[in-house]
Amino acid sequence: MASIGSVDDFTCALPQDVGAYQRFPGSYAPSTNPRPIPGTVPDSFVPAEAVVCDIDLAPRIGADGVATYFERHYSGDFGSAIQAFNAPSARRAFLPGSCGDYSLAAPVDMWLVDADGRAVQPSYPLWDCGFENTTALGEVLELPEKYAIQHTVAIDAAGIEYFYHCSPVYSAPVDGTEKIDFPFWPSGFCYFDNVGQSPAFANASMFSTSDISPDWEALLSGLEHAAPCSERSNSIATSSSGMMSLDGTTAQVHVELDGCKRILADGYAPLAAPAYLVDSIAAERG
Repeated sequence: MASIGSVDDFTCALPQDVGAYQRFPGSYAPSTNPRPIPGTVPDSFVPAEAVVCDIDLAPRIGADGVATYFERHYSGDFGSAIQAFNAPSARRAFLPGSCGDYSLAAPVDMWLVDADGRAVQPSYPLWDCGFENTTALGEVLELPEKYAIQHTVAIDAAGIEYFYHCSPVYSAPVDGTEKIDFPFWPSGFCYFDNVGQSPAFANASMFSTSDISPDWEALLSGLEHAAPCSERSNSIATSSSGMMSLDGTTAQVHVELDGCKRILADGYAPLAAPAYLVDSIAAERG
């Protein structure tokens, strides 16, 4: 059975993998009080709300490298959730080899709070293969979200590249003659303002290619070579996600959002960027 403690004993854990990329290690300060022992929810504990912490960073990050995530508070009828939290675990599989080898989702940090400011961390029953049965969490997430508290964490350049799939360090591409023909499935873009002596990182955004085209590889292979152009681009988006250069290493693809409006990659010939693609990428900048 879960131990009952104070709500002050709980602080949201950092989202998945963020700790390795903090720009100021140690700046995240969890509660100094030890958390109460998790377990089944006591019959005497009547939750007034549930607190669920984001496991992912927000989809946009600014030039200062400060990312956000949220602590979400839910309220309502917790009857079904408590029943699911306190359900017995399934009997272990008779043949362990039948369970397979699954990649498990990151654990979600959450706890329950009553009207008196007391809190418990419920545990989950187990499936027959020993994995947590998180049906109860699904029940909680079906309840109305009352409010959310924003938290921030400063991450370094490697962290931006890891989470947003683009490098905040600009590297100018050198034109080549080969046509871009490698697979390109970006899931994030870094945006640069090119109004000074060199492009300056402005922000980054996680991105879904389905918002533009279901088949980026076919899109790139069908584009025409760009006409000669010397017009300066004041806004550039880059991505380093899902693409391989001629030497087999990850490369950056640049999309000029104004000026010549080309798609560039180091060692490849510039391509003419369709207007809808430029507009869609620009809109994701926020």
